[in-house]
Amino acid sequence: MSLNDLVEAYALDPTPEGLHDLQAGIMAAPRYDPLLSVSRAVVPLLRAGKHREIVDLIRSWMPGALLSPSAHGYLAKALTELGDAEAGRVEAKFSRLALDSIAASGDGSEEEPCSVLRIEDEYDILRASSQRPTAQRQVSDERGQFDVHTLEDGGEVWFRLLWLAPSAAAQEDEIADDPQN
Repeated sequence: MSLNDLVEAYALDPTPEGLHDLQAGIMAAPRYDPLLSVSRAVVPLLRAGKHREIVDLIRSWMPGALLSPSAHGYLAKALTELGDAEAGRVEAKFSRLALDSIAASGDGSEEEPCSVLRIEDEYDILRASSQRPTAQRQVSDERGQFDVHTLEDGGEVWFRLLWLAPSAAAQEDEIADDPQN
């Protein structure tokens, strides 16, 4: 299935399996970068009113920036400012879909962390849910790597770093090698 097919399939029927396939497709995309900081690059252009440059920059990151709430949100604003309200609405829907996909991937607990494609996605979901982190730490265990944000109220939100997750094949090998199985 092509990445476009995966996007369409997930948008029409947002299942956990469809999300997993789409995330894998995005991580395999040529311009995928888990360290991409959309806001750092776009905010100065936004302040300068350079909406065409914003559109060009974000589109240059695609398809690697697919499902980035920030990328789709800034793209929606820039397109709307350029007079393309319909394209802006589509990108706003993708921004919402991106946030919903993160929220649907887990409840943010240690047992069910939210899965993210990029570090910036963590901050997008925290901002969207009006949660303010006061500290952040990384945790590693047999399930993978996690960013754990401590919130103002003392609670925690856990995020699974998908680009550092053990592959399914490696997990299957570990299970097969386990003498208890």
